[in-house]
Amino acid sequence: MKKVWLAGFIFVCMLVAACSSGTSVDVGGGEAEPPAQEPAATGGQKEAETETPAAGDDGPAELVFYSTSKDSEEAFNERYGDAIREQFPNYTIKYIQRVPESTDLEQLIASGQRIDILWDSLGSFPGSMINHDLKFDMSELLEKHGVDLSRFEPTLIDAAKQLGGGAIYGLPVENSTKVIFYNKDIFDKFGVDYPTDGMTWEQLHELANRLNVESDGAVYTGFSPPVNSMVLQNSYSMPLIDPETQRSTYGDEMWKKIIETELLSTANNPTVKKAMQQYRKGNFQNLDQFYKDKVLAMWPEGQLLPILFDEELSQMNWDMVAMPTYSDKPGIGYQSYPIFFGITNQAENKDAAMKVLKFLVSDEFQLAHSKKGNMTSLANEEIMKAMGSESAFKDKNYGAFFYNKFAPVRPLSEVDTKVNALSPMTNMLRGVINGEYDINTGLRMAEEEVNKAIDEALKK
Repeated sequence: MKKVWLAGFIFVCMLVAACSSGTSVDVGGGEAEPPAQEPAATGGQKEAETETPAAGDDGPAELVFYSTSKDSEEAFNERYGDAIREQFPNYTIKYIQRVPESTDLEQLIASGQRIDILWDSLGSFPGSMINHDLKFDMSELLEKHGVDLSRFEPTLIDAAKQLGGGAIYGLPVENSTKVIFYNKDIFDKFGVDYPTDGMTWEQLHELANRLNVESDGAVYTGFSPPVNSMVLQNSYSMPLIDPETQRSTYGDEMWKKIIETELLSTANNPTVKKAMQQYRKGNFQNLDQFYKDKVLAMWPEGQLLPILFDEELSQMNWDMVAMPTYSDKPGIGYQSYPIFFGITNQAENKDAAMKVLKFLVSDEFQLAHSKKGNMTSLANEEIMKAMGSESAFKDKNYGAFFYNKFAPVRPLSEVDTKVNALSPMTNMLRGVINGEYDINTGLRMAEEEVNKAIDEALKK
């Protein structure tokens, strides 16, 4: 089963890099707030709002699902499809796997293929749902079917509302964020204390720098940052493009602070640079150095890592802790990166589709999903604490995923879905690390490149 997920996992990793624009959905604001105390969508009692739809409670319906993720049908069934069919035996559930140049969204639409429910990650949902004019405001259906939005992690609902300008085009069914996976054997080898939840970036780098060591013919390093997530999910909720001015934000001093804190504090170390050359031909170290070469002590990753790489991780002495935080934003971690499910305007039976979505966000489904190691989108402590309890790694620190508050999802400009604002930043950072130019010059170059792309996009 791991192999059918692997293509999707790799695609998601690549997607985060490619979709700062055509795929990123993001909502900004200040620090994360407590769960909203707004009234339930139905005004009914809690029991009625969270009730799971009864199996076989209506007539037959056919629902067609689609995602740009390229997940296989087998993977879709394991995550969602089988549970939906069991809950709704009268429904015919179909899934169309995306095969590039064969079943891309443009091709399906042109052929007249109906899509009832479109699901995608935060990065690709607006490019799929909005840019292809499939959007449908589910607000009335949510109220009709008693879906209580106050049950969710509030930053996710804020993101959904910001994406639709107040309308709800998608419901967060699953969440994701980064935590630090660490190899205990490397820490033990060099007599360094393990990382802990609640660290600041300064404390993490202090640990990491003690692990930048050449030993027994290998070059060990303490930490490599997730460069794409560092930008897209930054703790300050900085947008890549200002929604009001529709200009790049890379000239803002905050970007310099983020890059210097999370990247340059580690990457400027001579041992780290040697490791980058030896293992990655000058590129940033990644997952391979963590689980395959076993020379990287700490690597940030999401909850799919133990699910997809269970065999590899079962042969390692590892655990995980929460991402570090900034001293001026205590307790605020990275932004979340949810999966949204949305009913399209093509859907023939929107009530049936909403019943399915209500089931996917029910306590029942979310609890079972969480126990397998998936991350719930609900603000429910019982479900959060159950994360990973039935996985192969139930003894690991899954609480790290919820240790910090989520930073609000960054503001999204309309032009974000048309311009790739991430690649100029990541390409520039490689040049900075390799000594081609300093950070100020690099940020100016990235800003100019993004602004040029914005100008071209606005002419169309």
